[in-house]
Amino acid sequence: MGLRVAEVTTNEERSRVYAFRYRIYVEEMEIDTPEADHDRKWLFDPLDAESRLHALLDDDEVVGTLRTTILSEVKDPTPLEKKFHLGPALAAFRPEEICATGRFMLDPKLRHGTAIIRLMKAAFEQARTRGIRLNYGDCSPHLLLFYEHLGFRRYERAFNDTSYGFKVPILMLLGDRKRLEQVRSPLARMGRDDADDTDARDWFTRSYPDASSYDSAQLLPEGVFLELLEERIASDPLHAVGLLHGLDKGEAERLLSRATVVDAQPGDHIVRQGELGDTLFVLLSGACEVTRNETSNRPLSVLGAGDAFGKIAFLNESRRTANVIDCTPCKVIVLSADSLRAFLNRDPTVAAKVLLNLSRILASRLSEANARL
Repeated sequence: MGLRVAEVTTNEERSRVYAFRYRIYVEEMEIDTPEADHDRKWLFDPLDAESRLHALLDDDEVVGTLRTTILSEVKDPTPLEKKFHLGPALAAFRPEEICATGRFMLDPKLRHGTAIIRLMKAAFEQARTRGIRLNYGDCSPHLLLFYEHLGFRRYERAFNDTSYGFKVPILMLLGDRKRLEQVRSPLARMGRDDADDTDARDWFTRSYPDASSYDSAQLLPEGVFLELLEERIASDPLHAVGLLHGLDKGEAERLLSRATVVDAQPGDHIVRQGELGDTLFVLLSGACEVTRNETSNRPLSVLGAGDAFGKIAFLNESRRTANVIDCTPCKVIVLSADSLRAFLNRDPTVAAKVLLNLSRILASRLSEANARL
């Protein structure tokens, strides 16, 4: 039968979805969450009983899942209102026009294909036909480019989730035809004959006037992203950022063409020891401490503007070897491993310079560690 998307309707189908979640979150990613039922090997939370679930099926095997929660169908929406700061939305829209999507995950064998789009299309179509206008969610920084390509946008700074790590809140205006076409969203063709929801777009602009300052290179004209970095660090990024040493402006622009910038606040765990993740980060401004769980009261080092972190996990495709905790308000460049490796394969001359820079940074950190010992 091949791959297909189906709405989950029976208890038996829901059980298979919960088991799939457990396999991905607990067994593969080793996320320590109180929602996991280790006896049943399920991952379930109370919102599941009030939400709509979609499953991506390979024959009858669950290989992907996505949950949609409509605010008007939740007995106690307070946790969602707090998590996504829904005050501005509830002042302008009815609860039945607001939803949140989550538990969006895929089997490892399908993560580099288009199967994930099928899940989002099914949920988008259902929400659109039900009159949903706002769709909230959150994602890890390395997935921002994917979600922005779908049509989501950032509206507030990132936050620290105690179970799932450093997350960025995102929002899609389902009827914003202009935005969907601008980012060439695979959802743009759906509902193309629907009226453009200019009221929702105007509301977003009024409610989140600073949202335009959240920068992803893919949404900006060529060269603008590097200029914005120069403004943020008040110096030439080619000299201030170790990863860019030896690159000319054109090479740096190509390297950063799939980069984004996220804000962090004191106490945020941008990277957590032991978690899966091969994203590379570069600190643009502010300071972060590097710690180990076993010696958390004694920082291993302090990172400042221009420093890169996440290097070992990127190079070795291994788990994070330390925590990186924000000490001051920070701005951080995010380079996903997939986009960075694609660039390195596409541009081997620049790749050699970038890998040499990473080697020098690692050697410097090793020398510092030896000196402390």
